[in-house]
Amino acid sequence: MQKIGEVQDPLHGYKQEIVVAPVEELTVIEIQRKPSQYHVRRLAESMRKVGFVTPLIAVKRNGNLVVIDGQHRLLAAKAMGIDKVPCIVLPDKFANELMELNVEKTMSLREKCYVALNLYRIFLNEKPELKEDDAEILDAIEYPYFITLGLAYEERQKFFGSAYESLTKRLDWFLDVPLKEAFEKRKERSKILLRIDEKAREAVEKVKELGISHPFLYREIISFCNPIGRKRKVEEEFEEVMQSLEANLDNLLQNPEMIREHKFSEEMEV
Repeated sequence: MQKIGEVQDPLHGYKQEIVVAPVEELTVIEIQRKPSQYHVRRLAESMRKVGFVTPLIAVKRNGNLVVIDGQHRLLAAKAMGIDKVPCIVLPDKFANELMELNVEKTMSLREKCYVALNLYRIFLNEKPELKEDDAEILDAIEYPYFITLGLAYEERQKFFGSAYESLTKRLDWFLDVPLKEAFEKRKERSKILLRIDEKAREAVEKVKELGISHPFLYREIISFCNPIGRKRKVEEEFEEVMQSLEANLDNLLQNPEMIREHKFSEEMEV
């Protein structure tokens, strides 16, 4: 890392270092949304035309530079074969404020789940005995189902997580067990969702063979097979409800014509 200058913040007066750092020495802070390969490609094309014009924002931790804003630019630079990039280095005490600003940009469900999962893993690594429903976790992670869906997204990029958001939001609570135990539970729950996802995709194809096809067909099938409907208060456990949902999907796979009856009933209600 080569320091080439510094500037004074015009509001608070602290020093901001300007450095040029080898890309292999830079790491991205864990609390980040999963990078978009499309955005990386766009940035790489921009760099090909005009160069690397926007420095990364980083902090120093244990003698290393940690990028808190600019992971896409860093990935694009690597893709273009750039070996050194300019960085503005801020005091570490400002990292959390900048990260909050960064992650509060409008995010998809997938991105929210990735950010929550990354944060969860930090707690898991540092405090594995901390209970999942501890106030420290509740303050940091908005919804526990983000963790379960995040694990499923991580395993299968095309997992249709949004179709299960309403359902999991009513079933998946913070657990009264240590994080190391809770994480194993969440991995099992994500496997259940992935198994259901496979059957739902198979059901979509079966229903399409009947001549029924529209962009929301997957969601309609999950809604049709949902065993708790729109109930707000659910007494059944996560695993019990998902077992019933999977059984309903199995029935639909055996008799896809059932979906016609569902659609007919909805039309009659209208």
